[in-house]
Amino acid sequence: MSKCQAVVITARGRSTFAEAQAARLERVADVRFLTAPGPLSHDALVEMLAGADICGLTPRSVPAIDGTWLSRLPRLKGIAVFATGVDYIDVDWLRERGVALSHLPEYSADSVAEHALGMMLTMSRRIHLSQDRVRGRVPAGTSVLGFELRGKTLGIVGLGRIGARVAELAAAFGMRVLACDPRERRGGGVRMVGLDELLASSDIVSLHMPAQWQGPAVFGEAELARMKAGATLINVSRCALVDPYAVVHAIEEGRLRGYAVDDLFPLADKDERAARQIAEGRLLQTGHTAWYSVEVLERGYDTWIDNLCGLATGEPRNLV
Repeated sequence: MSKCQAVVITARGRSTFAEAQAARLERVADVRFLTAPGPLSHDALVEMLAGADICGLTPRSVPAIDGTWLSRLPRLKGIAVFATGVDYIDVDWLRERGVALSHLPEYSADSVAEHALGMMLTMSRRIHLSQDRVRGRVPAGTSVLGFELRGKTLGIVGLGRIGARVAELAAAFGMRVLACDPRERRGGGVRMVGLDELLASSDIVSLHMPAQWQGPAVFGEAELARMKAGATLINVSRCALVDPYAVVHAIEEGRLRGYAVDDLFPLADKDERAARQIAEGRLLQTGHTAWYSVEVLERGYDTWIDNLCGLATGEPRNLV
């Protein structure tokens, strides 16, 4: 019986993996490790994946997975992505055509949670603005007056793996923690409330929820208007969850103290108000780096290989 045909596309090809990891996949499949340091065109993707039964893809090389190019690969029956979130994937299209999809549900939870706390500290202690002032990027008289986290209320929207870890870390800082989650999860020291109460009571709101494929923003003018005056919004989930125009408007009016997003703020180069708010330290953008740590890469590559081996042997793991 012939082996499963697999293609894995990464920025560094086979050298992405430890020798033992690559060898583990090669024992159960005929593998081609291909290199793509940036986004691939649809034609290039189809050419690279021709003849593959399964494939391993990263958002860096393939920023959108949908029928516009997958329809040209009828042989493909399984995809393993190096990511937790699948909002850039048309999951319904895959499901309708019987294409299995594996992801990495847990590999970055600790790093992302710690990044969220780092964002809170940065915004509350004005660390980024202090750096800019010392380096002469803002006037020497720019105020870097901050506030303490102890005694403040943190509202967590989504108490999954990452949200629950953020709750633990926040409690260690002496914060009161509220959470809202449709699955009614319970966590030690966390009080579950409705979204309205959470928004009205929280000094900091932290979003930990998945985005939907081509879905609308779930945090817009209405939600921001219900937040406590002078609160800070933290988003280590997906930029698309929050309406950027509504954020700029809320900061401009003084209703929102600041917004930190683990992405590139979409209006940074398009809106004079947004550019000014970035310069003032009220908008913080960290370019999707919350997940990026030594430990995450080690865990992630190992689980990714596990997922690919599972698809190759007909025993899929971590299916979406």
